[in-house]
Amino acid sequence: MASVLDRKKFFETYKVREAFDDSGLSWDTLAAIYDDYEERKLDLEKAADELQEIISKEMKFNVHSIHNRCKDPEHLIEKIIRKVGVEKRQKYKKINEDNYLEIVRDLIGFRILTLSKEEWYRVHQFLLGLHKNDQYEIAMAEIPRAYIRYGDRDIFNHTIHKEYTNKGYRSQHYILKYKQYYCEIQVRTIAEEVYGEFDHFVKYPYRENNHFLHRYTSVVAELLNSVDEIISTCFQFGEEGWSDVEKYFKKDSYNNWSRIEKNAQNIFESKIPKVQDGEIDAKDYMNRMFLRKG
Repeated sequence: MASVLDRKKFFETYKVREAFDDSGLSWDTLAAIYDDYEERKLDLEKAADELQEIISKEMKFNVHSIHNRCKDPEHLIEKIIRKVGVEKRQKYKKINEDNYLEIVRDLIGFRILTLSKEEWYRVHQFLLGLHKNDQYEIAMAEIPRAYIRYGDRDIFNHTIHKEYTNKGYRSQHYILKYKQYYCEIQVRTIAEEVYGEFDHFVKYPYRENNHFLHRYTSVVAELLNSVDEIISTCFQFGEEGWSDVEKYFKKDSYNNWSRIEKNAQNIFESKIPKVQDGEIDAKDYMNRMFLRKG
């Protein structure tokens, strides 16, 4: 029976034709993986929801949010091609429909988001303890890793394996096995999540070598890291500290925009470049307000 994976449409959608040609992978093998994964996807989604229920039930402290997802079938094929044809990852070289569940370990993915960096440690201890609970079929399949940037404040000490990078991505990764499926759990702050989503949208994986995007994603990464540091400092003060330093801010005053004359506000708004239907021309606005040449 012919695979439902359309080769022509796939390469029109994903920019991996050259990588596929360099990979030595068989399209028939990729199609077989795709078909097998499609058949299993409902079972994986069920397993992901079960694991989320377990985590929510056993976690006795609050985090910002917990989400799960199962990898899209076409994204799985794109990833395999990229890992072999671009990144030259040896473990993917002999992948097929019989072993891909063992090789690709983020078919199920979780994000656990926290408000501050320091909350990571409680999540870390929780996940390490979860696989020791005999009540569930959960095992820690790989050594946990923290991806951090050179120059970052080290909150991890010797509690987790650290991988340093000059990129802006920051996160902690855990590979668990639940029943027969592997899953990747990513733990990060809300600010780190903002960077990850931004980077994934504009740069990863096809524009990693774009110098403009490398520069601007690096700036965004440092700005968001500063946000994390401010939040961490605030939490470290605690309620008693907040009360102690509040006296230094009692004389602060702030603009009350509701009292600004309507005429002045109209003048300000008139300077924002617009296109039809009153929508802001974002490109022109960026050029005028932020970007500079030279």
